[in-house]
Amino acid sequence: MQLKTLEKTLKLNLGCGSDIKPDYVNVDKFPASAEVVQADMPKLPFEDNSADEVLLSHVLEHFGYADGELLCREILRVLKPTGYVFIEVPDMQWCLAQFLGAPEINGYTNPSFDYSTEHKWGLYAQAIWGDQHNDGLYHKWGYTAQRLLYFLHHIGFSAVEVRFVQSHGVQCLSAKAQKGAE
Repeated sequence: MQLKTLEKTLKLNLGCGSDIKPDYVNVDKFPASAEVVQADMPKLPFEDNSADEVLLSHVLEHFGYADGELLCREILRVLKPTGYVFIEVPDMQWCLAQFLGAPEINGYTNPSFDYSTEHKWGLYAQAIWGDQHNDGLYHKWGYTAQRLLYFLHHIGFSAVEVRFVQSHGVQCLSAKAQKGAE
């Protein structure tokens, strides 16, 4: 009789903040709890070809272009062949159109925790530049659907799909990309 060893599935939730997901290794630069692994991204403390799935929800836009590219190359490195990354970011084209089309407010408004859609300096401004409540909440880069698609292909992902979704009160891009078989 032969015994088969069961390979454990490794799923990573990168930049999780307080969004702790069960069955994932939750990772953040600023851990919100003891159950979160601290990592100074864009470098990832995981072995090559070790993860089955990586979730990057509203994280990529917090990196400048060069560090975002480095992070995605690190994700490609740690994914097992045929593993998937799921990325969600604000749709910059939609956010800018909403911002430019929204009215100015009569008077000063404090943008901290202002999620109003009645004027441009609430939710639309935060979708473009981030909440800015701490150093990890600044948006440093943005993506359109076409840019995200080409970017992920440039990194080396195959079978890239990008679709439009509603999240965080704005239109976002949801990408699914696969690492090719080796």
